[in-house]
Formats: sequence, C-alpha cells, structure tokens
Amino acid sequence: MENVSEILGIIIVLLPVFIFVLTMLVIKKRLKEQSVGLADLLSEPDDNKDAASGKKSASRLILFLSGVTSLILGVCITTYYFYMTIYCIDCSSNLDLSDFTNVILALGIGVVPYAVNQVKKIKL
Repeated sequence: MENVSEILGIIIVLLPVFIFVLTMLVIKKRLKEQSVGLADLLSEPDDNKDAASGKKSASRLILFLSGVTSLILGVCITTYYFYMTIYCIDCSSNLDLSDFTNVILALGIGVVPYAVNQVKKIKL
C-alpha cells in the first residue's frame, strides 16, 4: 500500500509538468495544422500583406519570451509546492512566496513594449 501512495505522490507532483507539456504539444499540433509558424506570430501584419511578409516585431518577441518564462516559472513553482506538501515530513512552515513579487513584476515588464506599440497605433 505504501508503494501505491508513493507512485500517486509522484504523479501528483509531476502532474503540472505533464499538463504543461501536453498543452504545448496540442498548441504546436494545432498551429502546424493551420500552417502557422513562429515567424508568422512574431511579425506585424501589414494591411495588404500576410503576416509572414510583415515587419519583424521585437516587442512581440519580448512578449512571447516573457509569457513562456512566466508559464515555465508557474509550472516549476506549482511542482515544487506539490512536492513540499507531499514529501516534506519535517517541514513546519509552508512555502514562502512573499519575495516572489519582484520576479512576477519583472516578467510583467516584458508586456510593456508590445502594449506601447499597440497604443501608439491607435489614432485618437
């Protein structure tokens, strides 16, 4: 019975990683079915041209990298939290994320260049 609970614990701990990988594979498959590449997503479409021939956008690249980094950090923290909750027998305190606000704010800064570009396009 202890072996079953250990296997169940491992599954619970690694479940966020499995869900993340599965989600990324499904997204990649859907994009491939629609023949959309990363270059299409990272370039600004012109009014009369398709996205692939549009100009490259550094702000979209920064937004993309910030988003992926945020997702990976979220998966890692969730996995670590599950691990500490299940396997840490001598721990009397919970996971302290009070100093993690600075990391989240730093990743949020990656959204600013893209937001500024989009606001700049709006004609008032």
